[in-house]
Amino acid sequence: IYRGFLDKQWYQRRVRGSRSPLPVPLSTILHCWRFVKMVVRLTCGRLSGCCAVDPADAVPQVDVHQKLTITLLEIECRRNYLDKLRVKSEQEVLQGEMSKLSDDVQTIDKRLSDFESKIQQVIDVATHSPSHRRSKHRSSGDEASSVDLDEVSHDGAPALDLELDVKELGSGENITVVAEVATPDMAVAGEVAQPWAGGQKSKESASLTNLKPIDAQRLQRLLKMGKKSRKPEYPGETPVRRAYVKKEYWDWNKIWIHYDPVNYTDVRVAAERKVPEIKWHAHVDGDERRSYEGLYEIRNQLPLIPCGRTGLSGRGLLDRYGPNHAALPIITRNAKDSNGEDVILAGKPVLEVLLECRGEIGSLPEVKGVYDDPLPSEVRQLLTKDENLALTEGLSRDKLVKRIEKIFKAGIFIYRGFLDSEYNTDNSWFEAIIVSYHDTNDNAFNHVAFPEDSKYRWSRINNWTNINNMYREHLQRAFYARNGYDHITFPPSSALHHMGS
Repeated sequence: IYRGFLDKQWYQRRVRGSRSPLPVPLSTILHCWRFVKMVVRLTCGRLSGCCAVDPADAVPQVDVHQKLTITLLEIECRRNYLDKLRVKSEQEVLQGEMSKLSDDVQTIDKRLSDFESKIQQVIDVATHSPSHRRSKHRSSGDEASSVDLDEVSHDGAPALDLELDVKELGSGENITVVAEVATPDMAVAGEVAQPWAGGQKSKESASLTNLKPIDAQRLQRLLKMGKKSRKPEYPGETPVRRAYVKKEYWDWNKIWIHYDPVNYTDVRVAAERKVPEIKWHAHVDGDERRSYEGLYEIRNQLPLIPCGRTGLSGRGLLDRYGPNHAALPIITRNAKDSNGEDVILAGKPVLEVLLECRGEIGSLPEVKGVYDDPLPSEVRQLLTKDENLALTEGLSRDKLVKRIEKIFKAGIFIYRGFLDSEYNTDNSWFEAIIVSYHDTNDNAFNHVAFPEDSKYRWSRINNWTNINNMYREHLQRAFYARNGYDHITFPPSSALHHMGS
């Protein structure tokens, strides 16, 4: 059959190749002439035997190599065709599986969202239950007889309630601050803060009965305060980046099943006590775990930061789980010009602040591990050291020390509570107590000078980029309390600055 097929193909090519390009009448005559010629030739050849036609020449023979090549080509074509069919079928199967998986994933996500919403509804119902309202009513009825940690200081003085929004700008840009006071001139000492009773410790401050759960109003304030605590890059030599936390998931009460924070505790940080041995919300054998903000939540045996999720768990660079307390006294004096006169800008005195230089960044004198002492002994010793006192003939050391101690008894309470810091994590955070001490009589701190090799210095706050971000708003509160000139409210390029100069 195959041989006959090849013969047929050869004959068709032979006929097509010999077809005459003449018109139909002439081509018919030509074919007739060829037929007659072929008949005559065959007849003469058979009669004479000299013009016989070789049967092998009648039909050309196909070579063996040509047969093999054709066979291989047919096999390859068949194989390619089958491969295309198989790939096409596999692609159709994969597409079907992918669409099926996509539908399953959407169904699972929908079920998870429904589950989260139902759990949130249960929590809301439990939170607004009658028993909860009755307990809330009882707590509100006892406010007259109890002392709230956020509203009063250790000696009974009301806490400062001033909301500030410090805009983060570069060193060359003007900085403006919006404060919840009518005008900066109204922010005098008697209106912004109350006197601090010279470090007197109240028995109520050391009692656990004052620790209350964080209410909804304070929780919202803390959530807004956690901007620095959620900065993506964690400070330190080791590059650590926080997990991103959306705003709707800041609150710990908001269920987030897929929350996976980065766990980090620096190897240089001292070892912490075993977690089961820690007594949370208590002060036991010098281990202070109370918080100024109230009762913080404990989850998986670890405390949770009051400002919400930060994207980083562990202790980071902090020493303890839970609140890490510190005293940050703001010690100020009036700045002097070359003639010894007070520097006045915009009708207000320019203040100099005692800073501790840590590299290129200045910070307030920080004493860690202090819960209820706003002026630790380390700061007192720093300001009363003989090498730091510039005595004169009419001013003895005892007299100067008495003046300094008098200033320490006239401090103004600035802040006590959670401190928003880049070092905070989900399980470890800063809390501070801040009191302002100012030389109002201008006869004490002017005689306190530090050697050139000392890390302490008196500095004018005119470049906010060299101050730790944690202290900016608290320094501004201190300036308001002392009615001092504030470079945030009145930047150097403002009209008030030129008027004062």
